[in-house]
Amino acid sequence: MKKRSVLTSIGLSVLVLSSGIAYGQSFDLIIKNAMLLDGRGGKAVRADVGIESGKITKIGNMAADKAHQVIDANGKVVAPGFIDLHSHAERSIAELPRLDNLVQQGITTILGGNCGFSPVDFKQFFAQTERSPLGPNLALLIGHNDVRKAVMGEEQRLASADELKAMQALVDKAMQQGAFGLSTGLKYVPGVYSNFAEVKVLAETAHAQHGFFASHMRDEGAEIVTAMNEVLDIAKETGIPVHISHHKLIGHPNWGESKHTIQMIRDARKAGLDVTLDQYPYTASSTRFAILFPAWSLAGGQAEVEKRLHDPELRQKIKQGLIKNIREDRGGGDPARLQIAHYAANPAWDGLTFAEVLKREGRAQSIDEAAELAMEIQANGGAQGIFHAINEDDVKYIMAYPITAIATDAGGSELGKGNPHPRGYGTFPRVLGHYVREQEVISLPDAIRKMTSLPAARMGLTDRGVIAQGYAADIVILDPATVADKSTFSAPHQYAEGIEYVIINGQVIKSPDGMTGKSAGQILRHTL
Repeated sequence: MKKRSVLTSIGLSVLVLSSGIAYGQSFDLIIKNAMLLDGRGGKAVRADVGIESGKITKIGNMAADKAHQVIDANGKVVAPGFIDLHSHAERSIAELPRLDNLVQQGITTILGGNCGFSPVDFKQFFAQTERSPLGPNLALLIGHNDVRKAVMGEEQRLASADELKAMQALVDKAMQQGAFGLSTGLKYVPGVYSNFAEVKVLAETAHAQHGFFASHMRDEGAEIVTAMNEVLDIAKETGIPVHISHHKLIGHPNWGESKHTIQMIRDARKAGLDVTLDQYPYTASSTRFAILFPAWSLAGGQAEVEKRLHDPELRQKIKQGLIKNIREDRGGGDPARLQIAHYAANPAWDGLTFAEVLKREGRAQSIDEAAELAMEIQANGGAQGIFHAINEDDVKYIMAYPITAIATDAGGSELGKGNPHPRGYGTFPRVLGHYVREQEVISLPDAIRKMTSLPAARMGLTDRGVIAQGYAADIVILDPATVADKSTFSAPHQYAEGIEYVIINGQVIKSPDGMTGKSAGQILRHTL
């Protein structure tokens, strides 16, 4: 009788007959000759990866195994698919469900519902989305701004006890339907009109269902310390895990303060608070130009804003607030630092700076005229802007902090439409190329950790973010010698280089020849 023995290779068993002939297994897909970075931050190891039914089922020497499809990684890096903790792509999923601009970066999972903006009826949204050919996996936070708007509209006042209970009910319902936590956008209408007590109660509601709290804080410039203390106090008083969104220091007077803010996070963690953060690797932010306006001037919606802009006294008061913000905050003190990303009323201005628009129109390139232009744009429906007001040294310092995750803060983009922030095409490759290979700010294994297991841990995912047996087969194959972002502020619609394969739930979504046309993304629901 032939006897069987078991050999172990990298912790995995291979069945061998006494005759010395190996009988392998059969897989849907095998990735051979990989330099494997498993997402935990350790050094790369050479191994093969076997995938069956959307799961990673074997890691090791698979020379005797067979598969319907074999990818020879040829010594390239094989890593877990990237998890984007701060996405706004759920807003564009109806029109662009495959989200090619994100997937081609290596992103296999996005967490939407950030900055306080999200669907309120998760059940309905998920039902509609599951009928679409979804590119990456999608998870959501429940957004405070939309919850407040559903109950109170855009009024500038505090919530009554009954209104607060109504908001709690919406947050609780969303958590039961799969939300991973609560997000706030305390710089935006109507969240800007809330107080600490309101946010605390809603955070407690999310925490009761084991969610976390992601906050676009009230300020990222001159008042950032006060804003951070508010968020950290919520963590202290509720016990909820806290995540600081797109951490940065806006405005020239605040450059260099990242040393202070990161120390605040260190101290909070030493005190036992569960605090993390994310960052995009650019010296410009992007949001609507309404961010420059005093919060009071935006109350009640666009119709009320237009009324105020037609009132000479109120218009002058708004202008003074705009001048201050352009000089000291997101304006960077220079009209050339304000760039138009997309202006529906006049797409010919897309990509131009305020300085360029003013020059075209024969107007003075001054902060005063920039404020006038901002009011004119807002009166015509507003526009998406890019604000060049962040310092490179702060970007590097924040990136080097061990618990900073990488995130895009981007949505879906259609090639050639508008002039979006390049983070929508290049965030993850930019870190891997510019900040890892060229600048050596962080190591490659650590960068992969910040893109995979770190965000997975923040979300509480137990089957993604690491290459391990039984985990979902979300995988990226990249060339560390060539990976690079190509998207720029003047020519953003360019896919990155060096991301060779993107595999989502076992399906090859991107190959070296481009997007394959397949879609395998799933809705991820938070469970207790």
